[in-house]
Amino acid sequence: MKFRGFRFFALGVVSMGLVWAIDCPADNAVHIDKRIFLPDGSPNPTYGQEIITGLCTCLDFDPVLSVTDNTLTVTLMAVDNEPIRGIEVNIYNDSDGLLVYSGLGSVGKGDKFNNATDPTGAPANMEIMANEINGHVKVLAYSRDKAQTSGDGTEGSLFHLTYGVPGGVSNLPDTLHFAISLANVPGTSFEGAIMNVVCSYPDSDHVAALVVPTLGVDQELGIPTEFALDQNYPNPFNPTTRISFALPEASHTSLRIYNVLGEKVAELVNADLNPGYYHYQWNARTSQGVSVATGVYFYELRTDQKVLRKKMVLLR
Repeated sequence: MKFRGFRFFALGVVSMGLVWAIDCPADNAVHIDKRIFLPDGSPNPTYGQEIITGLCTCLDFDPVLSVTDNTLTVTLMAVDNEPIRGIEVNIYNDSDGLLVYSGLGSVGKGDKFNNATDPTGAPANMEIMANEINGHVKVLAYSRDKAQTSGDGTEGSLFHLTYGVPGGVSNLPDTLHFAISLANVPGTSFEGAIMNVVCSYPDSDHVAALVVPTLGVDQELGIPTEFALDQNYPNPFNPTTRISFALPEASHTSLRIYNVLGEKVAELVNADLNPGYYHYQWNARTSQGVSVATGVYFYELRTDQKVLRKKMVLLR
């Protein structure tokens, strides 16, 4: 198997078991000091040496992918045993061009970057951007406001990377593999120095194998006889739930999520659909990739012929 522009060997592929968590003890991170000069212009006495740079940050992909008809979102998770000031990361996949970022994709901050603060604890903004370069996506998160994560050693999301799927999600393989070829995570232990505190991440020898969720019409059940919107399952849920509905005839169809104030939170589908049984997953995030809070939400199926609504509960 080969990533576009990046060869890897699938040794120790990440398991898709029911229990998943990043194992990241608060050990010391070590880093090859590549600074020739110090910030004051003097020669760096530790140039080329392996030095301790802080406490480990470990990265991994959330095993749950989020999909719509023509997008796929992968989330990069992290355990930050000390506050971190951003990230530079190169992400590869083996979709052979079925996933496209340029012009179709987007990137959004996860919980850890959304809740960043300055060193005094005041809220601070973390900027994020992404570009497709030579078959991989480079993601950069940085701050002009001295923003940093909590560094509390808990697991949380750094960012959500959404790819366009021009051929439709139904044409994707059952499993996609993601890996990281470069990960620079500046910590805060060494003030003023760009020190890397990343200790582990899915690389070419330890790729993440992520199952693509089932999405779309279930041909085996035939054509339904009436419009129907099923209760989501599971309910209550955390962090994902499945929403199923039936269309007895072709229709322009939308499936949207609303909060208790009637504000649209996410749109799972907005397309012309043929008759059939459909299944969509919601990962408790907005259309911009931001996690939503515990509470009651409503999902609405709207077609040319009928509008149906049901309630669901998210418990974090």
